[in-house]
Amino acid sequence: MSEMEERISDVMLAKLREREPSSGPEDLTRPVSELDLDSLDLVELHQRLERELHVKGDLRETAGFPLLSDFSAYFMKLASGQ
Repeated sequence: MSEMEERISDVMLAKLREREPSSGPEDLTRPVSELDLDSLDLVELHQRLERELHVKGDLRETAGFPLLSDFSAYFMKLASGQ
């Protein structure tokens, strides 16, 4: 796992652990619908990733992501400048 992937995973796990302290790396591949996250949580996750990676994302895009791994892929792409 690259340093960037680790940073993204750390931010995402921190958000998950606010709701469920026992969340682990395996939860990063679960569908958003199975997690105890509401729309505000997803906006906060988006904003935290923007701050951590110093990028600007599009909330309209991330709002429809069915998997947390989609967030990771999206922000990896932004951070790499693609």
